[in-house]
Parts: sequence; structure tokens; C-alpha cells
Amino acid sequence: MTPFVVYFLDGEQYGLWGVFQSLAAITTLFDFGFATTFARNINYCWNGAGKLEKTGGMFSEQSEPNFYLMKKTMKACQTVFLLISVAALVIMLTAGTFYVRYISSAISGEEPEIAWIICSIAIFLNLYFGYYGSFLRGVGAISDANKATVYSKAVQIIVTIVLLACGFGIVGTSVAYLVYGTLYRIIARQSFYKYKGIGDRLKEVKNIIPIEEIKEMFWTVWHNAWREGIVSLANYLANQATTIICSLYMPLTQTGSYSLAVRLGMAVAQVSSAMYTANQPVLQSAYINNDKAKMKKKMSLIVFSYTVLDIVGMLLVVIVGLPLLRLIRPETVVSTSIMVAIGFYQFILKFRNCYTSYFSCTNRIPYIKAFLISSIGCVVLSFIFMGWFHYGVWGLIVAQIISQGIYNAWAWMVKAHKEMDLSAQETIFYGWRETKQIIESFLKKRSKRNV
Repeated sequence: MTPFVVYFLDGEQYGLWGVFQSLAAITTLFDFGFATTFARNINYCWNGAGKLEKTGGMFSEQSEPNFYLMKKTMKACQTVFLLISVAALVIMLTAGTFYVRYISSAISGEEPEIAWIICSIAIFLNLYFGYYGSFLRGVGAISDANKATVYSKAVQIIVTIVLLACGFGIVGTSVAYLVYGTLYRIIARQSFYKYKGIGDRLKEVKNIIPIEEIKEMFWTVWHNAWREGIVSLANYLANQATTIICSLYMPLTQTGSYSLAVRLGMAVAQVSSAMYTANQPVLQSAYINNDKAKMKKKMSLIVFSYTVLDIVGMLLVVIVGLPLLRLIRPETVVSTSIMVAIGFYQFILKFRNCYTSYFSCTNRIPYIKAFLISSIGCVVLSFIFMGWFHYGVWGLIVAQIISQGIYNAWAWMVKAHKEMDLSAQETIFYGWRETKQIIESFLKKRSKRNV
């Protein structure tokens, strides 16, 4: 979709769209860790946990899902997200609109405000119904969650191209974003209730969940949710917030170039972390069943596959992606050196998360203070390098790398390896072996289909 947006929008509009995307990322702050925490607890219910704990978890002695506990968890989740999404919408339509007016003063007409209002509605719907995607991952329906994303994204791309070609500009991109979010939630909801008869099994739970039990569930989840929320805030400050800082010191055209590079780096890291995403429920299941050997193998697979795929992905961006984008609109593309530096930083963030996911899958959030301190340091250094020293985009990149490199980039890797009793050599060995098995299994399935 990026090449079409870059082609049809002028420099200022594309820069504004980049800011919209950064503001949309703030929605991860409004859920304050509830999406991640609820998904993890749904996984515990799916694996037969008899009770949810504030920290750690009750190891399962049965394989049958606990549907009563799952239904109670879902009821609490729906109530919480209704309140959160309404609060988010109010803030976006007030403070968000004021900010958009401020940075888009050079763009004539009311198009920026109209686009932002549509985008705000899309964010509201995404946040309110977003838990269905988390529920799918919680029960291990990763392929269904991925299909919902692919189908919805394909429709978004088509709608974006059509509306941009018809001259709707940034309003068209906002409408397409609204279509994507709405369609994703519909597909994810249907997929969740159809997955292994979950919908029918939940209907069999005739008990009306008492308000007291929903409140109890809220406080159980809240114990780690607020910590996850702080982590989300830290991640936002360490990554997405730099686009907003950039827009305060640089023109929208340059902000758009920086935003494009960040999006490319994030996309590579996101695609490369496919095994990371797919194996979160597996790690949680291994933990609840106290299967330490399985956790070692899956962590090795996550780290090994991510590292290899990210390197290959960044090479493709530099060798193929940037030259193609320069043909479309040369002024919106950053230099190769800046792209590599941004890609390296995005690699650090996701590599760090590969290891912190080990702790979160065991219902512990020990990295909250380190994340918060480093993210605040990142913002402070960004303002210093941009405002006082006028280092431009390089100031943002250096601030980010320094803030993570001091501790988070390596500390959680060391702690996780020590706790799992997993050496670097074993990580490579297990990682390659698990990756090889996945490739061989895939090729066997392909060959059987062709026979």
C-alpha cells in the first residue's frame, strides 16, 4: 500500500498521514495492557487452568478448556474495553483535533480535520473490538488471526487505491483505514466463535456471571495489566513518539520521509517476528504445563528465525525497496545510511521483545522499570538532539539506539538464558533444528498436494 500512498499524496499530506499513524498507535496506550493480559489469561483458560492468579499461574492438571472461566474473562474484557474506547474517542476528538490543526496549518481547506475525524472513528472501533484478535491468538488460532489480517489488509489496499485515484486524498486513506478495522473485527469475531466450537461451548455455560465475579476478574487482571500498560507507553515513547517529535521541529515533508523509513523498518521487524507471534500461545501453554524443554526449543526458534529473517528483510529493503520508492517519489525517501540505522534500531526493539516475551508468558513483568526509564531517556535525548543541537533525523536515531543499548538491548537476553539454562550455542542449534523441521514439514505438505 505504501507505494500507492507515496505516489498519490503530496509531501505534506503524506507527512500528515504518517503523523495520523503515530497518533493511531496511541490506542495501544489506552488499552493499558488489558489486550495482552486478557489474551494470556484466555490461553490459561484454554489450557484448563482452574483459577487465574495475579502473578504466575496455576499449573494445569487437565487438558479440557475451562469455559466458565473463559466466559467470565471475556465478560470482564468487554466491559473494560467499552469504557477505554469511549475515553480514547473523546481525547482524540478534542486534544487530537487541536494538534492536527496545529501541524497542518500549511494545508488549505478542511481536508485534514475531516480525515482525522474519520481516522478517530476507525481507531475507536479498532480499540473497542480489538480483543477478538487477541482472543484468537490466546486459543492458538494464529492462522485464523493472520487470515483476518491478510483479507482485511487486501481490501484496505484496494479501497485505498480506488479512493486515491478518484482524488479523495488523505480522506480516502482514512476511509480505507476505517474499512480495514471494521472488516478485521468482523472476520476475527466470526473466526473466534467458530474455532473448535468455542461459540457453542460458551453457550452451554448457562450460568449468569455475577457482577462481583467480573469485578474480581478485573482486579486479578489489573495486577499485571497496568504493568503491561506502562510497557506499552514505554514502547510508544521509544518508537512511535519520535515521529510526533519530528513533526514539531521539521516540515511535514521531512517528517513524512522519516515516518516512511520507520514504517519500512517496523514492517521488516514485524514480518520477521512471525515465529515470535505464532509461538506466544505455545510458550504460555508450555509454562502452564511446566514443560521446560519445550520452552527452550520454542525460544530458540523465535530468536533464530527472527534474526535471520530481519537481516534478509533489511537487505531486500535497501537493494530493492528504496530504489523502487525513489522512482515513484524521490523526495520522500531517506538515504540508505538512515534506512539501515533505523532498521537496526527496529531490530533491537523486537529482539529485546523476543526475550521479554519469555517473562510475560510466565505472567511476570520484571522489565517495567527498565523500559520506562529507557523510553523517558529516549524522549529527553530526542528533544536535546533535535532542539538544542539541531542534529535532525540522526538525532532521533542516536537517541533511540543509546536509550536501548545501555541496558534493555542485552540485559533481558542474559536473564532469560540464565533462567532457562540455555546457552548461545544451544539457541543456534535448537533454533536451526526447529526451523529446518518447519521447512521440511511445509515442503512435504506441498509435495502431497501436488501428487
